[in-house]
Amino acid sequence: MYCRAVAFGGFVYCFLSAFQSFGQQAAASDSAFYSGSVRQLYHIYFDQIGQSAELFNGAEYIRNGQKANGFPFFESNDQLPGDVSCQGILYHDLRLQYDLVLDELITSNYTHDALIRLPKEKVDSFSIAGHPFVRLDAAKTNGAFADNGYYEQLTANDMPVFAKRVKKLVVPNGYEDSKYVQYNTFYLKLNNGFYAVEGKNSLLDLLKDKKDLLKKFIRTNKLNFKKRPEEAIVRTTSYYARLKS
Repeated sequence: MYCRAVAFGGFVYCFLSAFQSFGQQAAASDSAFYSGSVRQLYHIYFDQIGQSAELFNGAEYIRNGQKANGFPFFESNDQLPGDVSCQGILYHDLRLQYDLVLDELITSNYTHDALIRLPKEKVDSFSIAGHPFVRLDAAKTNGAFADNGYYEQLTANDMPVFAKRVKKLVVPNGYEDSKYVQYNTFYLKLNNGFYAVEGKNSLLDLLKDKKDLLKKFIRTNKLNFKKRPEEAIVRTTSYYARLKS
């Protein structure tokens, strides 16, 4: 166990980096108590450092004022509950919005009188409304990703599936209103490489050592890669992981 000392206003606050290991050492019956204690310590810590926290060093966010059907954010037009890991420090119980047009994570500033973009280069990961996202570096994905950005991690096994969520503002030629349209692209991490999954055939080509068993699984469970690609990809890859375990 060790302490990380951070000085603010003449005081030194000891932020225990051992919080996570502390909880892991606890008995299962005491896990709720330790979890609550850790969260309380986080709140005390951030109440003390206030707006000096690295999290609040983002630029102001101003929403596009163009009238359109829908909204640019993930899941909801309103702020959603979530947590953010920023340079290894976990910030709990925030109100977040994830702008899928700009690929920007948004929260209120410390005084809650403006919205700010969280500094993307400092955000390691975040969860919003129970959906976990990680920031991935395109240079480390063997060319599978065109850009750095946030990707939702859909599975947590040895061969995780990621989804890139993007929204675009579509402006029609006629008298219809503009609207936000969401697009999803899926990727599989396999043997330390990242691969785009464009449909059933591309996935089966990646997992060809169990191809016959996977085809049977897809037929039996009536998985539809065209109408429900996310469900089909997640269930098929999860089944493959079980076959390989």
